[in-house]
Amino acid sequence: MKHLSIFLLALLSLNAIAQDRSLSTAEVELQRLRQDPGLKHGEVGFVAVNLDNGGIIAEFNSYRAMIPASIQKLLTTSNAFSTLGNDYRFKTRIAYTGEIIEGILHGDIVIYGGGDPTFNSKYFPNQNHDQAIKEAATKAGIKSITGKLVFDLSIYTEHTTPSGWVWEDMGNYFGATPTAFMWADNTINLDLRSGQAGTDVMLADSWPSDSPYTLDVDIKASTENKDNAWFYSAPKGNTIYGKGSIPAHKDRFTVKISDPDPVQSYAKHLEKLLGLKNIAIQRNYAHIEYASAKTLIDLSSPSLKEIINVTNKQSINLYAEALNLISDTAQELKSVEGGIQSLEAFLTKNKIRHQGNRFLDGSGVSPMNRMTPQVMIDLLSVMYRSPMKDDFQSTLAVGGQSGTFKYYFKSGKAAGNIMGKSGTMNGVRNYAGYVKNKYGETIAFCLMMNDYDEDRKSEIMKKVETLMEAVIEH
Repeated sequence: MKHLSIFLLALLSLNAIAQDRSLSTAEVELQRLRQDPGLKHGEVGFVAVNLDNGGIIAEFNSYRAMIPASIQKLLTTSNAFSTLGNDYRFKTRIAYTGEIIEGILHGDIVIYGGGDPTFNSKYFPNQNHDQAIKEAATKAGIKSITGKLVFDLSIYTEHTTPSGWVWEDMGNYFGATPTAFMWADNTINLDLRSGQAGTDVMLADSWPSDSPYTLDVDIKASTENKDNAWFYSAPKGNTIYGKGSIPAHKDRFTVKISDPDPVQSYAKHLEKLLGLKNIAIQRNYAHIEYASAKTLIDLSSPSLKEIINVTNKQSINLYAEALNLISDTAQELKSVEGGIQSLEAFLTKNKIRHQGNRFLDGSGVSPMNRMTPQVMIDLLSVMYRSPMKDDFQSTLAVGGQSGTFKYYFKSGKAAGNIMGKSGTMNGVRNYAGYVKNKYGETIAFCLMMNDYDEDRKSEIMKKVETLMEAVIEH
């Protein structure tokens, strides 16, 4: 009996080895990645498919719904391309009512928000409209006004913060709420000054007395050489609270925080720009037609293709949320939920099975989003065969060269070859896109890793890059 047991054990071992030998190199590398200690308590989903012959190169957990993070932007931007067209442009109109007599406008300035995320955005320096607006006001002869600054915000519903966003994200630049009128990326740059480690951090400059916000900073100087300051604020709130730490001994250290109320802060900005004082603000969430309104200036965003190029390559959450909102097919009062319904209709139309997936926003910021690797593969396949193929692919980051792929896939056959989108948040690291194999065929891939050990990031990424080299060689 003892000899029989040893024989059976040896037979099983030989069978296991034979099975392992039947695995392709890509499947072996996928198995090695899955077995990394950093993924012991996490999960992996992966699919790589040859789009030219339909062959599956490697697959694991392809129908497991996982947190997508920013690779979800590929769905949002694909839907925007399909719904709006690559040359769509956001519009902002500034008008005035009443008459201008001896430099005084006896009426209101009306700003019709068009949901343009590029208005005075740092990602499009030529979209700083300050000079053009100032020149238009000067040409019209406006030196002061007796009325109000009226913001027509009726393009979107009043509340546009997506469901499922985490409180600690919303006060920071990457959690800025999309709004009907956006400016300067709905972000405030705050300069801080730090001394010795453990001491209180101070403002580098005095807080403006006319700021619409109260600032409460409880941030310490730290020996850690990184920005570990977090800010908390509510949409349309007037208090910004900061805590955490920044590096010690910094004369000026800039942190980026979300602007709780872009309408309020832009009104202050416009007052200074045009030399106005203490102008009251009115917000219209239902469209009001001012019959006597005269156009002061019409402003347009860059093309949708240019906006999506920045959205995907730089992973700009605010841009993705703006694209989700504007993709809602409603004429007015577009909503986050309407944008998601538009996305789901796009997926259904293209026969992309999305049961078991859950989308709460357009950017992937919410940790409550869920997506399967297979949905991403199906999307990449649809876009590969669509008339928008070239436009879409031109917006993707390239390994070792651009965007969020710039510092990865820098060597081997993936360098300059692999293109796609990354998606990261604490414990989440995902990649999706295209790569050419050694025969020149196009491979669509999606790798999702949830709940991995951040301390093992370097080791895991080496295995990811080895896996992609094996996919190329397959």
